[in-house]
Amino acid sequence: MAHNNEVTVQIYAGGYKGEAVSYNLIEQKLLYAADTLPVKKVLMGWPLDKTLYEKTADLLYKKNIEFYLWFSVFSETAAVKDLKKLIDFTGRVLERDNENKKEDFFFCCPKSDRNIEKILDIFSENFYSISKCFNGVFLDKIRYPSFANSRAGRGVFSCFCPECLEFYKDKNINIDELKQKLLNEQKIDIIEYYGNGKYLFKDKLMQQFFIFKSEIIYESLKKICVFFRNQNLSIGFDVFAPFLTPFTGQDVVRLSSLCDFIKPMMYRVTNAPAGLPFETKALRQYTGSKIINEGFLSLDSCVEEIKNLNDVSSCPVYAGIEINKVDDIAHVDSFYIEETIRAYLNKDIHRFALSWNLLDMPDDNIKKAAQMLR
Repeated sequence: MAHNNEVTVQIYAGGYKGEAVSYNLIEQKLLYAADTLPVKKVLMGWPLDKTLYEKTADLLYKKNIEFYLWFSVFSETAAVKDLKKLIDFTGRVLERDNENKKEDFFFCCPKSDRNIEKILDIFSENFYSISKCFNGVFLDKIRYPSFANSRAGRGVFSCFCPECLEFYKDKNINIDELKQKLLNEQKIDIIEYYGNGKYLFKDKLMQQFFIFKSEIIYESLKKICVFFRNQNLSIGFDVFAPFLTPFTGQDVVRLSSLCDFIKPMMYRVTNAPAGLPFETKALRQYTGSKIINEGFLSLDSCVEEIKNLNDVSSCPVYAGIEINKVDDIAHVDSFYIEETIRAYLNKDIHRFALSWNLLDMPDDNIKKAAQMLR
């Protein structure tokens, strides 16, 4: 039985502040990709240059390709607005992580209604006037920090601001006991992984904490999605690989009920935030269980994660695979692309998000992806 493969591509055109890339570069890459691949959607962010989006929208309209504003939510936005910061279990404000020069993994408190209001103001003030350029929004950084991008794991064990403490109190979490466990540097002991981001933790209090973090993310995103639905925009979510999501507050199955598509980042050879080697190394450091092992990084495991999520998701799931090549960060070649795409196709998975930046994708990588997906 023949299947039509569906491709989404991402374009990182610059941060909320600073100089955006040139439209000529975007046009050149987009025309090549659109003529080579079965591209249905383009996700582009985050510069505040309206002209850049208007020109890109005109090009994509002629190609009958949907255009989504790639919009970072609980991180990056502090570059534009003064946001309430995360507080760790010691009562300290989480410091900014400046290790990645292109992106800022400094997160704000997702529980704060004032933060949500200010974040949505970024859209209202900068994109509302050109909202007709977009078919939808693609929401990124919809989580807490991970172990890999928070010093000493403090970002994962947050937030403990007054608003969050009140929430935990209402949920009958013993905050003093939880803080004591964290101060004693107790590792997270995992008994079992069931798939789709569901773990059984040995410590019931820790289990509660992660469940309620995911509830905060879900409820906050529900408010954010109402805002964008009122703009008549479709919604996509960028999420971690399912096995990483519980630690950052993402219940991927539940979140799938809020959006029109969801894209887990299955970046097997990326040694940077969201990359599986990078994130898994840090996760293993903070767990006392052998369940988190090299098997999670295998191609078979990644394909199985996407297949399992597809089976229970409320919306289409896109396999997010890296095809950009970045020195010392993502060594992606034609062999990797062919091997990866073939494995997904063999499991009847036909939706792909070619990530995370079309502008860094060598033509040879695009050609190989086209060869596999046309």
